[in-house]
Amino acid sequence: MKPIPMIFSFIFIIVGISIVTLTKTMEEVIPKLGYAAFQAAGAGSYSPINYEMDLNLNYWVGSICILVGTVYFIRHIAFIQHSLTEMKNRDKEFEEQYK
Repeated sequence: MKPIPMIFSFIFIIVGISIVTLTKTMEEVIPKLGYAAFQAAGAGSYSPINYEMDLNLNYWVGSICILVGTVYFIRHIAFIQHSLTEMKNRDKEFEEQYK
């Protein structure tokens, strides 16, 4: 049960990276798809500004997921390090007591 928080922190990081990657991909591809649709229709004038989207919220959500996953992972690692040093100290006390 102890690696579950670590797994969830990795999942948060991967979800955040996926959100940012997919958002950037959409930001680059949608104007090109708009141009292709314009060429297929053959009417009017094409402007890439018409196909730009405001995806700042997606970037914020992805960044927050990455940040929360990283902070939780670091916090969990610090907890593990503290637990290991505490275990070593108790082991040393036990050995000294029963020598």
